[in-house]
Amino acid sequence: MKDIEEIRRAIHERQGGDSVFPAVVTEVDEKEYTCTVRRDGQVDYFDVRLRALVDSELQGFAFIPRLQSTVLVCRIGKSNELFVCRFGEIDGVILTCGDLELKTDLDNIDVRKGDSVSVHIDTGKLEVTNGKTKVTHEAEALTLLSDQTTVKITTGGLTLRKGGSGLKKTLGDLLTAIQKLTVTTGVGPSGPPINVADFQRVQQDLSNYLEE
Repeated sequence: MKDIEEIRRAIHERQGGDSVFPAVVTEVDEKEYTCTVRRDGQVDYFDVRLRALVDSELQGFAFIPRLQSTVLVCRIGKSNELFVCRFGEIDGVILTCGDLELKTDLDNIDVRKGDSVSVHIDTGKLEVTNGKTKVTHEAEALTLLSDQTTVKITTGGLTLRKGGSGLKKTLGDLLTAIQKLTVTTGVGPSGPPINVADFQRVQQDLSNYLEE
């Protein structure tokens, strides 16, 4: 029986060893889409594929395994080339197709289409960008930014701004100027408006719904 077992082991090794074996992930190269795994706590295998080919320029789909997680590794034919065929735990997913790219990890989701369109999602916000326009939705704020123009809604009120000018400041300056208004008459300049208090109340009310 011992001789038969030795013959079987020799044939097995000549055929390239185990075609599928479990291993632990010790390192991940997300740029090249490869990983290093350790078998039986002793033997390291390098450049184990996460995609069909080891080429960072190629497109396709890849899982990113978690460090120290267990995976099943497959051998390609009788060669020394290996790839991960089953994952225990993953930290992310990457998909590229044409000019579309999708990346996810434990905290973020990012989608890009070409150079101008992108979507970012994390636990605190949703952000959509299209060219010079960006919309950001956070827990207590919604912001629209288009070139130099900003519209922002928060629990504290509304902001409408372009460059260095803001709606609240403009209206406040207008009301201040009205309160100082005098008119030249035939007998000299008139006094300030008799309803200055009304303009002051309007000016104070701006803070109830305008931030800037």
